Amino acid sequence: MSTKLMEKTAVEAADREIGSFTTLVDDEKTRITHWVIKPGQQTGWHLHDYDYVTIQQSKGRLHLDYADGSTRDVDYVPGTSSSIKAPVEHNATNVSDVDIVVLEIEYKF
Repeated sequence: MSTKLMEKTAVEAADREIGSFTTLVDDEKTRITHWVIKPGQQTGWHLHDYDYVTIQQSKGRLHLDYADGSTRDVDYVPGTSSSIKAPVEHNATNVSDVDIVVLEIEYKF
């Protein structure tokens, strides 16, 4: 996750817990984050400053709210990946009944 927007999360999404994440690599070129988002948990509002790739490690459904007011649901399939162009401001909530596990790779160039 590039830039956390904690104040926006506190105002707009305070009713949901934040999922857990571990930064696996954070160097001058790349940041790799491992996310586990339990049912009902969210990522919290954040801004992706860099282009990034997600690699889905589990099944589940993630609901995405975007800064422009649009929304979409993503059905997770293990091994599926997506490439996303920055900037992206959003909050993601696990709306399924299983843990969502995802690797996020951000490119800092």
